[in-house]
Amino acid sequence: MFLSLLILLSYALGFVFCVVCLACGLYYFSELVEEHATVAKRWIKYTMWFVMGVILLLGIFEDLDFTSLLLSFIGHCCYYTLLTEFPFVTLTGFKFISSVLSFIISHISWFMFFRNTENWYPFGEIIAVFTFCVWLIPLIFFISLAANDTSLPMANNYSSHSNPNIIGIDSEFSKKKSRISVLKSMFAWLKEKTTDITGQKSMKHYY
Repeated sequence: MFLSLLILLSYALGFVFCVVCLACGLYYFSELVEEHATVAKRWIKYTMWFVMGVILLLGIFEDLDFTSLLLSFIGHCCYYTLLTEFPFVTLTGFKFISSVLSFIISHISWFMFFRNTENWYPFGEIIAVFTFCVWLIPLIFFISLAANDTSLPMANNYSSHSNPNIIGIDSEFSKKKSRISVLKSMFAWLKEKTTDITGQKSMKHYY
């Protein structure tokens, strides 16, 4: 009985460590993207080509739903249009809205396929399909976007600066301005809440 509790505890600790390592990796990657926007755009484009090739190969060699594969391919075509304005994204623009809708529709399509199919697919294959065909490119875009375009050094010269629905990451024009990504903003918020709960700020006054 006690050994079973230790096994559950070890699983929980392993899960926590994996989450922390993943969060640190995403945080570091977001900083790299902010420092090298041009290189990031190039690698995102190459990754999209790779994923679209994977989708075509899955359609040729694997017995998967053609409709789901087609929706994934169309979704990545929508993601590709976001690169024309990268590192800026207009939240109310047709490109962004169509990309979000295609992501949701593709996710639902694959979920319904694996749920209702008569063939049995191992869990590893399901995760692989979702990772490459659904999640990978949206996750890359998510950790690449910034929360505030006012930190951009060229924001005053950008034609859409007055539009509050535009967000983007800093480019390589300058490194003097502060840059805040969505992911880094989340970490800052969590750190602030943790400090408020533990009272770390108030304790510093006693040292």
